[in-house]
Amino acid sequence: MSYGIDFKADVYLARQDYGENQFQVQDKIDELKKDLTDIEAKLKMFASANPKDIVPDDWKEEKIRWISKEVDELMENYRECSSLVDKLYLYHDYLNSKNEQ
Repeated sequence: MSYGIDFKADVYLARQDYGENQFQVQDKIDELKKDLTDIEAKLKMFASANPKDIVPDDWKEEKIRWISKEVDELMENYRECSSLVDKLYLYHDYLNSKNEQ
């Protein structure tokens, strides 16, 4: 005998068309995962770069504030993308189960 959890999730996907089949949804997931990889690369760049090499001339007096602002923006984008990927995986699973019936 095995144990498991059966659950239903209410997920609201708004403001965009994610497609009506699992292949379109998978394409969107792949696109978002690429975006996440790009954000990770930028964060690594900020972690390893010399501030004077990456800070624009307008911000030379406030290097740390500029870097902090950029990293905060990247982290917010990362959270939004990863949350959307999770929701799209649920939608993808829903479409798969719907097609199996």
